[in-house]
Amino acid sequence: MKTFAFITNLSFIILSNSLFHTSVISMSNVGKPRFVTNRMCPYAQKAWIALELTGAKYDFKEISLYGPNGKPNWFWEMNPQGTVPVLDCDGVVCADSDLILDRIPQGLVSGGEKLLPCSMKENITSWRRGINEMLPIGKNAVLGGDKTKLFQKLMQMDAMVNAPYLCGNEVTIADCHAFPFVWRLNTEFDLDKTCPNLQKW
Repeated sequence: MKTFAFITNLSFIILSNSLFHTSVISMSNVGKPRFVTNRMCPYAQKAWIALELTGAKYDFKEISLYGPNGKPNWFWEMNPQGTVPVLDCDGVVCADSDLILDRIPQGLVSGGEKLLPCSMKENITSWRRGINEMLPIGKNAVLGGDKTKLFQKLMQMDAMVNAPYLCGNEVTIADCHAFPFVWRLNTEFDLDKTCPNLQKW
């Protein structure tokens, strides 16, 4: 039940409009972390999940990625690369999702330390490395390429699951990093038979 509640909450964070009326603060607030993103980007979602799990208040700004109402000029000044997400904490600007996940547990955002327990650091690092290695393989499979390598990688990761969460009894940065991508792959390929531990997670 604990794992189910966690996954349900993360799905809600990603999909629900109502979140913007509860956890998201007006952009006029000063001194709070400012998170600029697009809710449909999985790279942005992993940082968003981590922010939510810290319990800290932060300012939220969603931007369009394409079209006539795309990225505004102020965003290009904030991040010349034009990528989301971007996290600004009192002038410290992190414009990369992996960097944001590195910095949140280091105290950049209040409450982030709990997402990187000392006893789990090595396991969390292994999970994050494995997810990043899996991403190009997964993209190729989703676009119609060979799925064999993807399922080989996923089955390796499935054996690493230390339930109820990826690294044990606590939610960590590893869960934040993995969820948007594994969720999509489960939707695309149904991991129930091949990766039961990931599917249950």
